[in-house]
Amino acid sequence: MHGLSLVTALVLTLLASSAAHAETRAILIGVSRYQSQAIPDLAGPANDLKAMEGLAQSMAATDIVALRDGAVSRSSVETAIHDMGLRVQPGDWVLFYFSGHGAQALAQNPSEADGEFDQFVPLPGFDPDQQDPETFIVDKDFYAWMKRYLPLEVAILMVVDSCHSGTMHRAIDPRSYAFTPRIAFRPGDARAIQLTARPGPRLGALRSEPGDTGAVAARRDDLPNLVYIGASRDDQLALEAELPQEGAPQRGVLTYAFEQAFTLPGAVETSPIADLDGDGQVSVIEIGSYLNSQVRMLTAQRQESTLFFPSNWAERPLLSSLPAPRLDYDLPQPQVIIAGQTDAMAMPGSATAWRIAASSNDADFLWVLSTREVLRRSGDIVATGIDSPIAFSGVMDKWQMVMTLRPLVSELAMRLTVNPLGSDELYAQGTPISMLLARTRRGGGALHATVFNLASDGTVQLIYPLDADGAGMLDDALRQSLLETVVVPPFGVDHVIALATPEPPEALRAALRNADGQRAAAGLAGIIRSELKRARGKGSLSIAELYTAP
Repeated sequence: MHGLSLVTALVLTLLASSAAHAETRAILIGVSRYQSQAIPDLAGPANDLKAMEGLAQSMAATDIVALRDGAVSRSSVETAIHDMGLRVQPGDWVLFYFSGHGAQALAQNPSEADGEFDQFVPLPGFDPDQQDPETFIVDKDFYAWMKRYLPLEVAILMVVDSCHSGTMHRAIDPRSYAFTPRIAFRPGDARAIQLTARPGPRLGALRSEPGDTGAVAARRDDLPNLVYIGASRDDQLALEAELPQEGAPQRGVLTYAFEQAFTLPGAVETSPIADLDGDGQVSVIEIGSYLNSQVRMLTAQRQESTLFFPSNWAERPLLSSLPAPRLDYDLPQPQVIIAGQTDAMAMPGSATAWRIAASSNDADFLWVLSTREVLRRSGDIVATGIDSPIAFSGVMDKWQMVMTLRPLVSELAMRLTVNPLGSDELYAQGTPISMLLARTRRGGGALHATVFNLASDGTVQLIYPLDADGAGMLDDALRQSLLETVVVPPFGVDHVIALATPEPPEALRAALRNADGQRAAAGLAGIIRSELKRARGKGSLSIAELYTAP
């Protein structure tokens, strides 16, 4: 985010004066087929593009430009932005979306501000050894075209579901890993790639400013009307997978979360789930907060979306029209493969929270009887010491609850964090850990906090409030240290769940006291959902994941 300027203030005035007649327009780009021996194809962008077209239509957008695979080139993208600039009206929102591989190369003009690498997206036909400028676009080109062709009176939402660098912070177990990174070349390969010279803008400027020289490139901060959402931090990979579970279509994680943000019902059911405060609108800060929590949970904390926006735009309503949310969210049962299963082992009954997968390719979880480990498709060992169907059912009840709660996570007012390494690292036995509950937004009055742990084996452990904590109040300035301990068995993944509500959640607290110390996660998700609905946008739900190992 950059500081408030006279230009930003002018943009706010212009946009506010014309918002009543505003429309949402969209330029949607997806590249799955690269026609290149150097770049692997992707399965997700084709599905992403179809989903984003449907989402744009549900937002009453009638001006939608979709570019797929072979139709995507430097000229076609520049032309699409230019021509959109001819059609937009003051106050409109332009949704600019890209799904596909990203990459980085040695910067043509290194600087302290931009660093030694250029971020770029390779397009169909890109060959690093015989480069054609039509087959790649540097990120600064996108910004230059938007600055040159789109008027200041138009707000731009740019969503990029790709990555240019990054790595895995936790090692993955190849027995169960089912995610695909959206990066064209390994980060180290960027040192060997030097992009050829690319042309400047081909089309006449529709917007000019004093001193504008028609430069080839611009920076994100040069656009005071741009909201930018990126799929991951610079040190992470952007991922795609079959979502919401194995056997479903391949999707980019950010795009899947973005679609859900506007199609699932929120605490106020007439408004989408990204309307975190229940006021009937989705603000810039709300969409950023919602996507950040969803992307983290969908990728087992391996990916975290980013948000950049002009100063004073945090509370600005996003887009011109919101879709009517779907009435329900149906979560399929996780599919399981049991390695080493014998005929004598009892199969799950109709009431279980899981079912046997048809093949290993369809499995969300792998239970290895010989090592008593349970692995998840994120490439993590999520439970150890699981030696019976009853114990395994406790693990799966816990995961079904976590997956049910995942779309409801709202960290706009409160967030639970794992310290000192964060949730994306692996904590070894004996490592000191602490849990911190902090208000992330001032105002709104005091909240009642309720915190509990779901251990890797599904055991429920009430953390807060205990008898000495009174009503468990979280006041407007409190940063509450909830737990300081060290890593001990059982190893795997613990989920610490924090709910904050204006009124004390007596039903949930009673259920937790009854379940404390038992594998009894089933039923808790429904109570939490009811408490959030009763809070009508004033509640907050945060889930911290703790990955441990011997």
